Amino acid sequence: MHNDIDNIDNDWERYVSETSPEEWWADYDKQRNIDMGLIATEKGGGDFKAVPQGTHMAICNMVVGLGTQDTPYGVKEQLYIRWELPQERLEWEKDGVKHVGPMSIGSFYTLSLNAKSNLRKDLEGWRGRAFTTDELAGFDVTNVLGKPCQLNVIHNENGKAKVVGVSGWPKGVEVPAPENELVKYSNDDEGQFDAIPEWLQEIIKKQLSVEEAADAEEFNDSIPF
Repeated sequence: MHNDIDNIDNDWERYVSETSPEEWWADYDKQRNIDMGLIATEKGGGDFKAVPQGTHMAICNMVVGLGTQDTPYGVKEQLYIRWELPQERLEWEKDGVKHVGPMSIGSFYTLSLNAKSNLRKDLEGWRGRAFTTDELAGFDVTNVLGKPCQLNVIHNENGKAKVVGVSGWPKGVEVPAPENELVKYSNDDEGQFDAIPEWLQEIIKKQLSVEEAADAEEFNDSIPF
């Protein structure tokens, strides 16, 4: 049974790593027959500019706990991490005023330090060392907020950018100050909810209660194949 659970987790990790945040949530809602027209409009459709492929200097500016979600691969506690890329600039206009700022990119993770999880792989690559036994017993992921790193970014077949690797900041290179507000959110620390993008707020609002999660797991276990 343990191996079966690991295989499901690995399938889910691969799916998330190959899918942009917007695509992941759209796929999920299609399966639950939820209308996501508002979210599609919010993201601006085809005008979105993808982060270029390659290695980028980055600073983590957002860590958001999404709660327990009924994903296509079962009930899982989800996490979203976002970075800003100070060397990749983006121009936009709001209320008639032009702005320039760093591009951003984010990744979904299952909140797990399982040996095969993407979160553990990326955090260990970021820190440059493996977790100790004590750290594996409980690591506060919000520790990465405001911390610099390097991201390896590629485009999928649809031209969407995705993070496929995280490594440490080069020694001797000055770290620029974050240009965006540093945002963290969890069910135990809801103070910055309004600073989270609306599409992420919608995901948080759809998280399962303890009872709903138990019911969803029981339902999933009842499916023969």
